[in-house]
Amino acid sequence: MNEITKNFFKDIGITTGMTVLDMGCGRGVTTELIAELVGENGKVIGLDSNSVSIEKAVANASANNIKNVEYICSDLSDLSLAENTFDAILGRRILVYLPNPKKVIGDLATFLKPNGIFGFQEHDSTTVIDKEKMPLHYKVNNWLWKLVESNGGNIRIGKDLWNIFTQGDISVEHIKSKAIVQTPQNDGSLAPVDQTLSKLLLQNNIVSKPELDDLSLRLETEKKNSNSLFIRELIFFTSARKG
Repeated sequence: MNEITKNFFKDIGITTGMTVLDMGCGRGVTTELIAELVGENGKVIGLDSNSVSIEKAVANASANNIKNVEYICSDLSDLSLAENTFDAILGRRILVYLPNPKKVIGDLATFLKPNGIFGFQEHDSTTVIDKEKMPLHYKVNNWLWKLVESNGGNIRIGKDLWNIFTQGDISVEHIKSKAIVQTPQNDGSLAPVDQTLSKLLLQNNIVSKPELDDLSLRLETEKKNSNSLFIRELIFFTSARKG
């Protein structure tokens, strides 16, 4: 997934020497990808409101000796940055969780230089799964999207992206989608549902504990026996530019 994101950012013009904001940076995985693209003469600021995530991002940057990143723990409404600061504002899987992403993009535009780039990678629950051949995959995929939805996520965000980025002096340049096709032979699958996800699924009453027993093994067996491919989501790539 990181390689897909990196290629998207390259394609929309993220290059050496740029100053970039990573919106909703979490633990800094995407921030570090951007830092590699902008190089030592560029700079990336990672923004997130979760202090625990920011602490881990700072620790990761230090451990990896990454010098061109800075992290800020703040809500957008409290953000104190100069106007026209950034050459680009980027994000991955962040707009999907925002109650009013259109307003957020409008507010962020203040910090973007004229002709600056917006680039966001968002994931949508559009799937292709044979319910008869892969009933367990169908069920588990629905669990995971219910979890996103229970946390306020817009699991059909793809249809809204044009509207989100069409406002004021912002105009859409490209919206593209990509499907990750899983087959019985490749390594990708819904398995394993890790311990953190299992805990969240239980806490949100989406599953019962017996449903998680030997889940990874059951998914892997079903995948190999299905003789079928599946797509668990669509990834949308949106680039826009400030006038």
